[in-house]
Amino acid sequence: MDETGEEAAGDGWLVAAWRALDPRSRDMLKMRLDKCTYRRIGRAYGVTHQRAQQIVSESGRRLLEVAYRADPKWSIKIRELLETRAVISDEELSHSLRDDSGIARTSLLIAEGLRHPKAWSEELSDHWALGPDALNPLLRDLVEEAPYRKNELRDHAAIIGIPESLDIHAIMSAARSLLVLDDTGVWVRRSAKKPDAAYVWLTDQGEPRRAETISEAIGQTTQATTEALRRDTRFRQVRPEGTWALTEWPRGGEYDYSDALDAMIAILTELGPLSRRDLTAELRRRYPVSDSRIHRCLISARIGFTGDGRIGLIEQGAISVDEKEPRQPRNAVYNEESALLAFRLKVDKDIVRGSGVVISPWITWRLGLRQAPMDRTFAVDGSGRQIIFRRGTAAAQMSSVRLETVEQGMVLGCELAVVLRLEHDTMTIRHVCDPDICAARLPNG
Repeated sequence: MDETGEEAAGDGWLVAAWRALDPRSRDMLKMRLDKCTYRRIGRAYGVTHQRAQQIVSESGRRLLEVAYRADPKWSIKIRELLETRAVISDEELSHSLRDDSGIARTSLLIAEGLRHPKAWSEELSDHWALGPDALNPLLRDLVEEAPYRKNELRDHAAIIGIPESLDIHAIMSAARSLLVLDDTGVWVRRSAKKPDAAYVWLTDQGEPRRAETISEAIGQTTQATTEALRRDTRFRQVRPEGTWALTEWPRGGEYDYSDALDAMIAILTELGPLSRRDLTAELRRRYPVSDSRIHRCLISARIGFTGDGRIGLIEQGAISVDEKEPRQPRNAVYNEESALLAFRLKVDKDIVRGSGVVISPWITWRLGLRQAPMDRTFAVDGSGRQIIFRRGTAAAQMSSVRLETVEQGMVLGCELAVVLRLEHDTMTIRHVCDPDICAARLPNG
């Protein structure tokens, strides 16, 4: 990016917006990106550090003003993407925010309020997020689900939403990472290195082993291994042999269930009503199951709640949680044979702002969301973006569809149709206005 107008024109509107700033403003912004303090910047230009801070802030605002005049929708697109992703790579943003040096793009994004995310207190300068802590929940989830074999880490990271643009192996190898790679090539938690190693080793063995054999495999004394396994709920001791097994393994035919619901019903039949916590613990002890599957079991016609809030069986007096079907709205239809659910919406101020969209509870009821809170995610055809339908305690909502309406040229007052394919969790959003009265096509639309 030199002083010639020719190259700047080739770079597009971002470079033009950057060059609209005076040289002093550009240089102060550059110094700030280089981690210079406001005091140092002020000394370089003979002003106080307060004045230097004011100039940097004003320069960022001017850059934003020019950018919004050049492309009013540039920020909307980024923020819509960050509704479904924790972070976006700078490389991806460079395709729309063209700037070879990256200085103008970085200054613009910071002025807009975006930040580089952090991982274990280290700033990832090649990615952007709505806040520096955007990755923290995902990293915590990844740590909690450990251990992983070396070649499994990337796949597990992708499952919980960490994008492939991030070098997850480098992030987890950082000095403050809560995961470490042990000598056997397994990612284990710093707080549970040996039990995690024992878990993977026993998984590979496929059958119970004695504590001394396990301790030899993981490089720990037999006494320490025994104590660690006894304190960890993932392991259980097999009596009378005295060997150790994984809790999730079948118990020699003691429990033989066809599915999670069968196991839940058997537990409630045997033990009577239980708290959610106790039921979950016992269910996972007998039949390993995910939280989402537990949610679906709880909407069974055989499961309900007792007066004191415990979970029990309908035949034992519990009250069903599956309430009657809400009234069907006029703007929605459901075809059971094809498993299609469709409804229409007006583009209102909430949609234009990018807010969540309040929908009829009948829609979420048809999606199987019979309790609150519960949610279900659908992928939008063509873009793969995710739209979340949530059954809340106060209202039913669909997450923002602003980007879809903008891409299809819809404006305030337009009508859109949403078609949900329930068997595949995919959806289509279409502009369905009458062309003769469409607000987007009218002279003042």
